[in-house]
Amino acid sequence: MLQFLVCSDVHTYSDNIRLALQKLDRTDAILIAGDLEAELSAIRDAAGSVPCYAVCGNNDYYLNSDYPEELLIDIADHALSPSEQAAAHSLSPSDQTAGLSLSPEHETGTSQRYPRIEKVTALQYSTLPPGYNSVPSIFKKITPPSLLGKLAGDKRTSNISHRILMTHGKEYNVPNTDLLSNRADMWDADIVIFGHTHKFADIRERNGKRLFLNPGCLVGDPKATVRNWGLYEICSFSVLRIGFDGEISFQHLYL
Repeated sequence: MLQFLVCSDVHTYSDNIRLALQKLDRTDAILIAGDLEAELSAIRDAAGSVPCYAVCGNNDYYLNSDYPEELLIDIADHALSPSEQAAAHSLSPSDQTAGLSLSPEHETGTSQRYPRIEKVTALQYSTLPPGYNSVPSIFKKITPPSLLGKLAGDKRTSNISHRILMTHGKEYNVPNTDLLSNRADMWDADIVIFGHTHKFADIRERNGKRLFLNPGCLVGDPKATVRNWGLYEICSFSVLRIGFDGEISFQHLYL
């Protein structure tokens, strides 16, 4: 199982990332959907040894840190090496309960596989998929963006089980997902992570085949007894899990 700590709208409270990590049994990577208002060095200090991927929010353009506007994160199933298989079988019962072991159906022969991050690509809002420029200009003008994306998009290869598109969301008028859906079509993303609204949301599209996830707002004092500022749910984050067979699950948590 691949497990991500997903958060957004940290707004200078970078130490809340460290506190969120303490809530989880383990974390393979941290995904932050913008509005950090903190330099990359502060984010790395909070993340410790855990890999961290972040995008720029509308409140981050003044920073010296060069956060990309968007990220594409490809998840692929990799065959475990013999040493990795041996390590998985030698885990303690507590580690197995935490999700680090192989499930029984993946313990036969040499075909054991595990989902991992295959590739991370930085995008700007103006970045278009390969092949898009080969479409005639007149066709671009009269074709709906969602259809144009299907014709000219960067399709996932067969070994990529999931593609995550992470963006802050302000440019796409979130929580409305119409524009964001067009962008996801363009890049063949089936998981879309965004922030900006300071409120948790999970939206299923395409008969449940695409997930839009807003992890909540990680700003605020975790010692405060009040968890809401108006419509904002403070000190919240999410956990995104991808299982052995590509199944997706998530959980909304508070500090």
